[in-house]
Amino acid sequence: MRGAVAKAGVLTEALPYIRTYRGRIVVVKVGGEALDDPHLASIVAEDLALMALVGIELVVVHGGGPQVSLAMTQAGVQPSFVDGLRVTDAATMDIVQRVLVGSINPGLVARLNDAGLSAVGLSGVDGGLLEVEPATSGAGHDLGFVGEVSAVDTRLVSTLLADGRTPVVASVAPDVDGVAHNVNADSAAGTIAAALKAAKLVYLTNVEGLYSDFGDRDSLVSEVKLGELEAMLPSLSAGMHPKATSAVRALRAGVGKAHILDGRVEHALLVEVFTDEGIGTQVLLDHSSHPNGGRSSC
Repeated sequence: MRGAVAKAGVLTEALPYIRTYRGRIVVVKVGGEALDDPHLASIVAEDLALMALVGIELVVVHGGGPQVSLAMTQAGVQPSFVDGLRVTDAATMDIVQRVLVGSINPGLVARLNDAGLSAVGLSGVDGGLLEVEPATSGAGHDLGFVGEVSAVDTRLVSTLLADGRTPVVASVAPDVDGVAHNVNADSAAGTIAAALKAAKLVYLTNVEGLYSDFGDRDSLVSEVKLGELEAMLPSLSAGMHPKATSAVRALRAGVGKAHILDGRVEHALLVEVFTDEGIGTQVLLDHSSHPNGGRSSC
């Protein structure tokens, strides 16, 4: 009986969050680390399915950095990064497309469908969803076929959502000439969320959240305002910088809030979205406040 009562308490706690986000769009970026472990990948799929089944309109954007690096190494191509972005020559671009579009995307779609969703695999190429222009590093390094999103056409995604489908987007997109480019998945998720005016943008990553002092686990930031995060950008690590930058841009463009979560923690999504406690780091608009002074996912 005590166990049943505890479960009922969990459901009761989740109810206001379900009411708040039912019928609203949440964009979830799933990092390659969460997809590399079959057990974690199944849990993420189940969590996403539960979110959709209570009425949240989900758009999933995925990366695949570890898988791409492994495939490059196996092909005799040495991975290289500048400012957290993968330098992508023609050979690397072929591998990126094969891994992200040809392997990870259909695998994730299959997991989501097995969990009870009606997921549809896409990339930025499909339906003109994304268009990019060549990206450059802060120091002006040539990154090759790395794209920065310059335009978003959400019509296909909106149609799928209206039909009860879950779009699953691989972060590959064309330039104006139709040439495929590698797009940072954090950036892609942020621009898609902004274009859809999503209520939430969630990053599932391989760290506990945002640290005010990288490397010091005691400096984990539970909650940060948009202006504060913007001021922190120059000091952030190469891995965190793209997430934080895209979160800032997304909230400036109308997204309600952003969350940076540890995708290695089982059910991190559900804890953050449906409970008072939450985990990781949430990014709030500068004018946001909580009447009770505590953390809230609403």
